Amino acid sequence: MPNKQLRAVVAIAAFMAGSACGAQQPAGSAPGPAADRGPDPRVQGLEEELGTTKRELEALKFESEQLRKSETELKVKADEAEALQKKLTEVVGKFGDVTTEDGMVRVELIDKILFPVGEADLTDNGREVLAQVGAALKDIEDKQVWVQGHTDDSPIVIRKPKKGEEAKAKKGDKNAKDAKVDPKAAKGEAPPEPNDAVLPFVTNWELSAARALTVVHYLQDEAKIDPSRLAAVAFGQYRPSSKSKAKNRRIEIVLYPRAKLAPK
Repeated sequence: MPNKQLRAVVAIAAFMAGSACGAQQPAGSAPGPAADRGPDPRVQGLEEELGTTKRELEALKFESEQLRKSETELKVKADEAEALQKKLTEVVGKFGDVTTEDGMVRVELIDKILFPVGEADLTDNGREVLAQVGAALKDIEDKQVWVQGHTDDSPIVIRKPKKGEEAKAKKGDKNAKDAKVDPKAAKGEAPPEPNDAVLPFVTNWELSAARALTVVHYLQDEAKIDPSRLAAVAFGQYRPSSKSKAKNRRIEIVLYPRAKLAPK
């Protein structure tokens, strides 16, 4: 109890005791003038002050209990986040970093482990890493899992077609023989060379989105994580984490406290 409030309570109690003693009169004596005036207003004022002080003390006690409860809950959450970070760090190893901030756990995986350059299909190493990460995430049912795709600011490079695409291109050339003759070829001029380049992703937006979705599909289909916990987010080149382009090309798996959705 604060000293000021303690002194107030003691003073009020002493005053009330003194007033009660002074109010007693010998038996058979006539009542004095004070009895005609009713209760002493000073006593009433002190009683009201005493009641106010008691209510304030109760409020302070309740607030203190709430603070202790909040501190206990925060410590439990901090311990859980620390244990989760340690577990994921062991799983990710040298393939990325695990950090915690404001109740979130962030797993950063470098892109060259997960994907070939400029593509969104998982490598064999990428599948192995995601299998271990997925196994760890499956046991953490109170977290949302948001997969975020990031790229560097390098423009998308046009690539040559793969084997299967080359066969399709040749078949297209065969069918093109039946098409109309190029006017330039008819005049003896060399026709333009066919462009066999393939552009699977127009910008880094599409690339980061496709990679995030690939990881989400793997976590749902292979790791068997509840899809209601999953989300895919694309940031393109616009959320760099470093001056190094290699570090900016990454997949982040961010764990948030799972939202409690009210039934409709």
